Amino acid sequence: MDLLSYTKTIAERIEAQAAQAKVPMAVCVIDTHGNIILKHRMNGAPTFSLELSERKAYTSALVGLRTADLSPLVQPGQSLFPLMGVAGGRFCSMGGGAPLTIDGQLVAGVGISGGTVDQDVEILEAGLREPAATETLDMKLEVVVLPVADADRAKRFYGDLGWRLDIDYISDDYRVIQFTPPGSGCSVIFGKNVTTALPGSVQGLHLIVSDIESARNELDRRGIAVSDPFHDTAGIFHHARSGGLAAGPNPQRKSYASYASFSDPDGNGWVFQEITARLTGHIEDGDESFTPELTNVVRRAEAAQHGRDRVGEDVSGLTLNSIMVAAG
Repeated sequence: MDLLSYTKTIAERIEAQAAQAKVPMAVCVIDTHGNIILKHRMNGAPTFSLELSERKAYTSALVGLRTADLSPLVQPGQSLFPLMGVAGGRFCSMGGGAPLTIDGQLVAGVGISGGTVDQDVEILEAGLREPAATETLDMKLEVVVLPVADADRAKRFYGDLGWRLDIDYISDDYRVIQFTPPGSGCSVIFGKNVTTALPGSVQGLHLIVSDIESARNELDRRGIAVSDPFHDTAGIFHHARSGGLAAGPNPQRKSYASYASFSDPDGNGWVFQEITARLTGHIEDGDESFTPELTNVVRRAEAAQHGRDRVGEDVSGLTLNSIMVAAG
């Protein structure tokens, strides 16, 4: 299991519990080597809660105990009393820290702070008890089926594109051919008797590239006809027809805003889209990576989300303006 993904899931559960209890929290996860994996603070959580959550996470990660269970062991005269005087005071015996394990092996510690000790312990335990069955399953788009009239002709075309041939299976009146574009997590499948859709009826398949001109030059070098670059004057997404389209890439080469198109021999339509910076649901002030229109749309959506959070309609995820540090 990916440790960062696992800790993000734990943090989301804890923050959902904190929001339900109306006690804003800081959450920190630290691995068994003392490295911070994740650290964030919900809106309204005390500033000092960041430091306390980190110390609790550090303690549980290195000692392997809940901090609430550690507390009686570090009192004067007890076996772990010297612990609190080492590591520059990073150890903490306040409730609100717990070890995290994967397959029975200690991998990290999680610490939270923001309420009373009892509230911290209650919210942490509730977050850790969240049953795995309630998690959202990953649903990754990995295959697109293309309708073609001539499987061999389509195979030559996609091979000429430089795509990787994964499968060419033939059996009686059935054939499956799979190609994967370079760097893609999604493949295409076509062949014989794999779909009842009309050949050429699939349109608008997007191939994301970092440089629209380089992508066009690559197709041109391979003898594949590709359109000139174009952009949409509305600045959000390209129109289906030419009315809102303008020749050339986006003049400022904003991310998501430049396109070029081509088709396979059956007419299935592909679009290159140039992306140089990724949208994350939040655009910082001064970030000019995107068109003004797209920036405004994203910021309005973010503001609406914050409004729902304030009235308690959506407490299921991390708040967009949490302070977040994540190590990949």
